[in-house]
Amino acid sequence: MLREAFCAGTIGGLLWLDRYQIGQLMISRPIVAGPVIGGALGDFSTGLAVGVLFEVLWLRRPPIGGFIAPDVTFASSVGTAAAVMVRNQTNFDVTALALLTFILFMPVSFLGSKLDLLLRVGLGKIAIPAEQAVLDRNKLQIALYFIASLALGFAICLVAQVPIILIGTLMLQKLSEAWPEKLIQSLKFAYFSIPALGALDMLAGNFERVPFALFLLGLTSTICCYFLL
Repeated sequence: MLREAFCAGTIGGLLWLDRYQIGQLMISRPIVAGPVIGGALGDFSTGLAVGVLFEVLWLRRPPIGGFIAPDVTFASSVGTAAAVMVRNQTNFDVTALALLTFILFMPVSFLGSKLDLLLRVGLGKIAIPAEQAVLDRNKLQIALYFIASLALGFAICLVAQVPIILIGTLMLQKLSEAWPEKLIQSLKFAYFSIPALGALDMLAGNFERVPFALFLLGLTSTICCYFLL
């Protein structure tokens, strides 16, 4: 378990850098981070199932300016790692397990935002001597400060993720074992309702009546078919 947690923490730390520090190629988004970590641990489908749910939390909440959004990259990384390790030990349904993971690890996204703030403070302190190095045109010092800033971000994420993965895996395993088998179907249905609500939130934010009405029609039809067929 420790090896898998360290592997997931390492990948999660590298992807975490994409949020603010380097690239910003959107590979830190949960829809990407989840499958990447899941694939590295041997279960791509579970990673994708978890990543989709955390992606909903990311929509319409980009980290712009001084706003620190819930860190769903952090939460989806540790959640995916825990879900895959539990899935490897049980036959629990993928979508049901993904929903349990989302419920258990969603609060971690707010802890991740605190780490974002901690990182920004640390980068601010590094920026002062780095600015002087730029003025002095000292290329070696500039490169060292740049590497130090990346190492700081990676280290903060790695150190925080590994224990959360280990503890979260044990909690998720206990939760899945205690969950009544008769209620697993309800988790499977609820799993698909969360992306639907995320799409509804996006449509409502755009205030466009036609897409909004079509969405409600499609959602209602899907629910009716589910119960009637």
